[in-house]
Amino acid sequence: MSEPPAPVVPLPQLLAPEGGNGLRLGARVRIGVSSDDLLGLGRTVAGLLRVLHGVDSEVRAGGGACLRADLLLVLVPEVPGAAGLAPARGVDPLAREGESAGSAEPAGSGGSRERYELVVTSGGATVTASSAEGLFRGATTFAQLLTGQDAGGGPGGPHAGDGRTAQDSGPGLTAPAVRVLDGPALRWRGLSLDVVRRFFPVAQVKKVVDLLALYKFNVLHLHLTDSQAWRLEITGRPGLTDPANWPGGEGSRNGDGPQFYTREDYREIVEYAAERFVTVVPEIDMPGHALAAVRAYPELAGADEPPHPLLPFIDPRAGAADGFVADVLRQVADLTPGPFLHIGGDEAFGMPHELYAAFTARALRLARTTGKRVVAWQEAARSGALTPADLAQCWIGSDHSFDAEGARELAPAEYHPIIDMVERSFERAPRDAPEAVAAGAPVLASPSSVLYLDRRYAEDSLLPDQTARRERVGFASYEPRTSRELFAWHPETLAEVPGDARLAGVEAAIWCETVTDFDDLAFLLLPRLPGIAEKGWTPQVTAWADYRGRVAAHPGWWERLGWGGYYRSAELFGAVAADAAGK
Repeated sequence: MSEPPAPVVPLPQLLAPEGGNGLRLGARVRIGVSSDDLLGLGRTVAGLLRVLHGVDSEVRAGGGACLRADLLLVLVPEVPGAAGLAPARGVDPLAREGESAGSAEPAGSGGSRERYELVVTSGGATVTASSAEGLFRGATTFAQLLTGQDAGGGPGGPHAGDGRTAQDSGPGLTAPAVRVLDGPALRWRGLSLDVVRRFFPVAQVKKVVDLLALYKFNVLHLHLTDSQAWRLEITGRPGLTDPANWPGGEGSRNGDGPQFYTREDYREIVEYAAERFVTVVPEIDMPGHALAAVRAYPELAGADEPPHPLLPFIDPRAGAADGFVADVLRQVADLTPGPFLHIGGDEAFGMPHELYAAFTARALRLARTTGKRVVAWQEAARSGALTPADLAQCWIGSDHSFDAEGARELAPAEYHPIIDMVERSFERAPRDAPEAVAAGAPVLASPSSVLYLDRRYAEDSLLPDQTARRERVGFASYEPRTSRELFAWHPETLAEVPGDARLAGVEAAIWCETVTDFDDLAFLLLPRLPGIAEKGWTPQVTAWADYRGRVAAHPGWWERLGWGGYYRSAELFGAVAADAAGK
């Protein structure tokens, strides 16, 4: 039998054997960094190795400490051989207006900043990069190359996820002798997390960040407000975060404790993410999806009755609207170091077009006055107010047709007016992305066809109770698909993105209407999220069989990171087990 592939996801642009013996680590890993400024990065990497592999590390800077390091992180002006890498495309999530807005790759942009070289020999491993971010990307690759069941917690080993440490079972971590030269295909690689329908406390959001960092994602898009709740403290507007004003009242609580992020909570999430080179993009959804806000402050809805009691919108004619939007966006911008704010803009069902266009144009202007760039869902193109500095997030998949007649047959008559409004909006959707392109706005790809992870699994689980659970967890209106089917796409050929579009990047989305706890979140995200990471990072098209062989080694790491509820896909794990047995 041939040697199994190195279990690295996403696949690097170049991963080649170096010859000679690989690296064998002792019970304590020595991490060297080239300057004191990198000590914080070294400690973050040490934490990653501790969680994934159960080994303690010591971190030292400069001099002789670097000479004796097992893992050395070194800043260099330019990564050797990087000129041979495929150039990154898209929009850098750290770029202010006028920086890396186009498809070319200016110096210091996200693509070049994330490039790294990793060389592993029997004497140690060295990551070189021109930025701390590149060093961290290389360190995550090194962490995935480490294996060894004796160390307790290597992927697929008998002790994976059981809490044993290297000190319990003795040294045994090894890495093959390889050279890796790598960098991203797309600069923006994100996950949109719905914390409205299911609130996740700070500790659980940090687990999401850990997972994103392991797979080289660089954006966490937090969907903070919607009709069901408002999850971020806004000074001077306490009604927004009072569950008594939410449609479900106290019954909308998800567990014990506060049901929103205080300003300090949000800062903690942003700082934790930044230490792992993940940028937080906050979303305040408006003018639709605003029931919670309008219940708290009815003056936002204006004088007219909404098209349906469940579908109020923030009316631009309301005297309170501009002040509310300006205040909220200013506070969110002040809390957010990153250059992007998301203003929603989707599914303003029943809102007259002229009012929607007026509101969206104002919201875009107000967001820009905070000094931020703006992201909005694809419907914002209908306002005619997008500019080349904005991002239009495309979400309505090519297979996302709305069966209005079927919905009317199933729904009570009181909901038929809503169905009519949804039908009209979806009829308009195919023109959104072309209009964004005509305005010069880059398109951020999040089509529900392949990037919405609330879609149910089509394949069985190795665990019968999980197979049965598919009937509850996941959006029933989407056709179930297998993990393999959701891997069979590439950013360059997405039907939803016009051929002449400037592709900003890719972003998965997880909506939580059916999520009742953190295990449900794990159930939907894994094992599918790493495949999306590969689509955004790896420029070459990779085959399912090769990817499956690599990712099948990762469940032990997921368990150590706190994601034990992942779906035991028979298509992925069962087939690999059969292959390993020679069947």
